[in-house]
Amino acid sequence: MRKTVTALSVFGIMLMFLLCSCTKNVSDDITAGLVHDETDNTWFSEDEGLKPLVNIMKRECAKSPDIKGSYILATDERIIFIGGINSTDVNGNKVDAYTTYEIGSLTKAFTAVAILQLREQDELSLEDTLDEYFPEFEYGREITVYQLLHMQSGLRKDFVAEETFLDDKGALDIEEFRRYYYDGFTDEELLAMLFDDELDFEPGTKFSYSNTGYTLLAMIIEKITGKSYAEYVKENIFKKCGMEHTSSMTVGDVTSVPEYVPDNDSSVEDPYEIVDTLYMQLIKPERGVGDIHSCVADMLSFDRALINGKLIDEESLDEMFNIDMGYGCGWMQFPRHDNVFYHGGETYVYKGYNMLCKTEQYGNLYLIQLHPTVAGDKFSNECMRNIVTYIGID
Repeated sequence: MRKTVTALSVFGIMLMFLLCSCTKNVSDDITAGLVHDETDNTWFSEDEGLKPLVNIMKRECAKSPDIKGSYILATDERIIFIGGINSTDVNGNKVDAYTTYEIGSLTKAFTAVAILQLREQDELSLEDTLDEYFPEFEYGREITVYQLLHMQSGLRKDFVAEETFLDDKGALDIEEFRRYYYDGFTDEELLAMLFDDELDFEPGTKFSYSNTGYTLLAMIIEKITGKSYAEYVKENIFKKCGMEHTSSMTVGDVTSVPEYVPDNDSSVEDPYEIVDTLYMQLIKPERGVGDIHSCVADMLSFDRALINGKLIDEESLDEMFNIDMGYGCGWMQFPRHDNVFYHGGETYVYKGYNMLCKTEQYGNLYLIQLHPTVAGDKFSNECMRNIVTYIGID
């Protein structure tokens, strides 16, 4: 009898475990409680107060077949709309909130958070100059960490100058480009290229978008912590936000299928003549700049954690959104709207946007778009503008 009771007890415990596991999976599904419209693969709230926003998103996602990818519109408490539009993942399924994309320069907000975390720990100061971390850099004593964050450093846009890949006749040297694309350069090679160059302008005198500056920030993170950039953001950002579908400096985990659209300004007619895949490779200059892969569900988790003080304190948060000469720390101000912030991201094929609206009616409103193509970008911008126009904030 005792054995029977024991067996039943074990069975009961196992059953409870399974039920709890199932319940957890359901509750963790970001679409739970939303209506799913299979015709356009959207999920949305039935709350009457949110209906106008749902209708805007429905309309925006149906404007053109060029509109592709994953969308999410949400507040701190509610999911308003999710769309998986005109695209499939690597398994042939329609994309959804968990489909992963290259997020390009949306990575910069993560780099900025990491730097501000280290500032809070007194590991660095925003007034530190680069010669403290790169003593061999002639102009290092003139450039501060603050200026790197706010794109005021005077450094050129990209670590590797375009002429690096040109032959004596000014044509693309495919073999040199392949070496860079697949093998990259060592940090020593990269820094030597940069340190041999002059600044474009006196640091702190104007804004000029620089990927180079954010890669230097990633290197500073590594020098201070003794960890790789990828390890640091995983431990101190991804895990804290529960971003289980997000990675840094990883190849092969993107689940959306890229769709290349020729660039009329490009001299390359067929990129496959140069590279075997349109996905980004482990290019070292991309760390801290455009190396992160994520999904709209995880990006929402990041935004919510950031804005609600779970990653950095209030002083650091103010610094992130301190728009100085047109740029904060991985964020910009939406044109003519003081309470709307955004950033775009683009890689060879992928395009994305992350937007925060601070509203009286809805509180913090987040709109995230991740696309497997750079085509249809005007529709992405229209979507943001129409949401901002509807909520009517300054």
